[in-house]
Amino acid sequence: MTDSLVSFSNGIADLVERTAASVVAVHGRRRFNSSGVHWSPGVIVTADHTLRADEGIVITTGSGEEFAAEIAGRDPGTDLAVLRVSGLNQNAEVPVAARNGKAAYRPGDLAVAVGRNQQSANASLGVIASLAGPSDTWRGGKLDQVIRLDLSLHPVASGSAVVSAAGELIGVATPVLSRASVFAVPAATIDRVTKALLAHGRLPQGYLGAGLQPVALPEHLINSLGLKTDAGLMTVSVDPDAPAGKAGQLIGDVLLEVNGVTVDRLESLRSILNDSVGKTVPLRILRGGELKELTAAIAERK
Repeated sequence: MTDSLVSFSNGIADLVERTAASVVAVHGRRRFNSSGVHWSPGVIVTADHTLRADEGIVITTGSGEEFAAEIAGRDPGTDLAVLRVSGLNQNAEVPVAARNGKAAYRPGDLAVAVGRNQQSANASLGVIASLAGPSDTWRGGKLDQVIRLDLSLHPVASGSAVVSAAGELIGVATPVLSRASVFAVPAATIDRVTKALLAHGRLPQGYLGAGLQPVALPEHLINSLGLKTDAGLMTVSVDPDAPAGKAGQLIGDVLLEVNGVTVDRLESLRSILNDSVGKTVPLRILRGGELKELTAAIAERK
């Protein structure tokens, strides 16, 4: 039994050591640094919420070497920020993180979050608590998969690499996408967001120009109109010069669908609008107990 525990302990320590080679400390706030993953040559991915300034950001490697970092783009919706670091791609001591997009995980699989402070690497051991399909975040982003972790995350480990027992990169750790647990932002989401931020510096945010709040729909209307949802978004204000106003949306209208997709939560609406920037899409509304169709040209939020 003792030999098995020692072997297990040594295996975890070796895993942390290998993973930590691709992890840096990111200095973008007071008191605590955060962690970042060398995602592609000269590109670091970290947790957006830990960057309290747009300039003066420095990263520290495992050898203690410091590099100035420049923000290439930020996406609060997925809590990802992308940093460009000149010279890091020539630094053989900080390899790009190894990724295996074919790995399939299960609840109960071991997960290790590997971060870094100025002195050393740090690690948290836990398991994948649950998995779910694509989902919108409460911050208006979109995750390709929801990966909840059962582990304790130190403040410096926000933005750390989350790896499986086989050393496969599951994602990047963040505590702000859920009030109850730590999430691993999956590698597929990081790839998608990173490419957009490096190319454009931002992810387009869709703009409808209406103040909305969720409301439950009366059962008699659900039955008589054959509605697919029991809730919608009531219009409480409209900018007449915005897409909603130009489409004819009025205060009191209940928005049911955008581009054929049900919108019963503000999070789902944000995701649809972000995917529809520059497009003209149908709006299905409930007005005075009757269904109506409007058409709106979705603008980009400035």
